[in-house]
Amino acid sequence: MQMVWTMVARNLKVFWRDPMTVFFSLVGPLVMVVLFVLFLRKMMVQTIANYLGLNDLANVYGLCDAWMIASVTTMATLSASLGMLTAFVEDRVSGRFSDYLVSPIRRWQLASGYVIAVLAVGLVVALVIFVTGQGWMLMSGQALMNTGQWLSVLGAIALSALTFAAFNTLVVTFTRTQGSYGGLSLVLGTAMGFLSFCYATPQTLDESVTSVLSLLPFAQAAALIRDPALTPAAQALLNEVLPTADKSGDALQDLMESIAARLVVDGQDLTNWMIIGSLSGLTLVFGVLASWRMGRIIR
Repeated sequence: MQMVWTMVARNLKVFWRDPMTVFFSLVGPLVMVVLFVLFLRKMMVQTIANYLGLNDLANVYGLCDAWMIASVTTMATLSASLGMLTAFVEDRVSGRFSDYLVSPIRRWQLASGYVIAVLAVGLVVALVIFVTGQGWMLMSGQALMNTGQWLSVLGAIALSALTFAAFNTLVVTFTRTQGSYGGLSLVLGTAMGFLSFCYATPQTLDESVTSVLSLLPFAQAAALIRDPALTPAAQALLNEVLPTADKSGDALQDLMESIAARLVVDGQDLTNWMIIGSLSGLTLVFGVLASWRMGRIIR
């Protein structure tokens, strides 16, 4: 395992030593923050306030800010790990694989060094973003998560990072040049915003489109993170509107579905356990295929 950790350390150094690589790997989350601050925040606040008939917008802003933090965190699990794979692409283009294999390192150790580094970057960057966002929520006096919700979010981030590490590794094995890799990063980073309901929430889309997007791992990973992260803010908002209502649980469900914190496919609710099973299965499939592809490439 010493050889594997040596490769992990080397790949992490390749990633962090280039500020532009780090920056471009975070373009998707940064674009999301800019769009939210300039456009989406006000639009979401007005939509939710009109839907609930509210004049006091403090709790609405709290919910929207929590939504933004969870959404940016989800995007980071994909874009950061994709950026880490620049080391793999550079090694493939330059022919370094042949040099490595002259040494005592084995193919599975070399491949593991890339995969573990990809997972580590996606996980760490997402956690830093989420914890920073929760610090903002604390300073602004918004509703905070309890211990159980924190554990749920951390588990969701870990699963999301693992899923997208396997997915990105598989996809990048089909790129042969730095140019194709750059184009892939741009396309995936942009598409992630739409496919995870970051740029358009379900209430603004046709039901059939919402159902299709909800079947994809991008929206499912986002919902798994959003659900526990948004529940305190959503509950505080509904307590203001429905302090004694018997149907507050139904109202919470409707509100969470409208902002893609909970998903519905053709009228059927997707539970968190369904999403966990789906993402776990996809991770296994992506991982097996990525391992097979890497075995063919690393020669």
